[in-house]
Amino acid sequence: MAFHCATLPLYDLAETRIQTDALWTGLATSFRKKGIKNVPDTLFRGEKTYQKKLFFGQICGYPLTHEYAGRFKVIATPLYRTPYFTGPEYLSVITVHQQCKWQKLEDARGSRVVINSRSSHSGYNILRLMVTPFTKETTFFSKVSVSGAHRQSLSRIRQKQADLASIDGLTWSMLEMYAPEALKGCRILTLTPPAPAPAFVTEKETSQEMLELFRNALKNAFDEPKFNLVAKNLFLENTQILPENAYDCITEMERISIEDL
Repeated sequence: MAFHCATLPLYDLAETRIQTDALWTGLATSFRKKGIKNVPDTLFRGEKTYQKKLFFGQICGYPLTHEYAGRFKVIATPLYRTPYFTGPEYLSVITVHQQCKWQKLEDARGSRVVINSRSSHSGYNILRLMVTPFTKETTFFSKVSVSGAHRQSLSRIRQKQADLASIDGLTWSMLEMYAPEALKGCRILTLTPPAPAPAFVTEKETSQEMLELFRNALKNAFDEPKFNLVAKNLFLENTQILPENAYDCITEMERISIEDL
């Protein structure tokens, strides 16, 4: 089977490109040691990432279970060491301007929300779930805008162009470490319920034998001290293989949530 690219787009900050490239170099080396063929030398960075045949990629659980349902096989779920991860599950941080006086989410009724994308669990789907109890008679937010990225949502909060956003917890931690100016003027109002972290995936045509090679290669990569150092610079500690239905909880969250913000 011919693969076209490898991509790790979700947490690929401009400030961490060197670390992300080093991470891929380590993974690619481990894949080759396991006898996996046609391993891409470099990561693909560009538009329409998931329209290409993926050798290896990372994808949010919402498009995994919606737009791309049935398209990919999950290799493993990454484990990140941040305050917003517990094992393979992650949280989003509900973010407001530092000067905001709200103490809880319900206080934000009538405010302006900014989301990164309607295909995002961390920025949209989970927020629908959280405001559902407050929307029995009316909509919760007065205005919904789309920024295109978590970092852009934070920019709108800082500039007071929006009042509230739900930000992926790992994105928050990475910005806090590598680009703290992106969080200046923002604070965390509350945290969201957990969900499985964005998965490492490959194409559905991948054989079970190849899937096991991927998984063993990932395990072996984390046994290498040099790779571990690179991975930890990106908060990545290991991976875990979850049950096949692990990401169904994201669809269930949507089922019991309001249809839109």
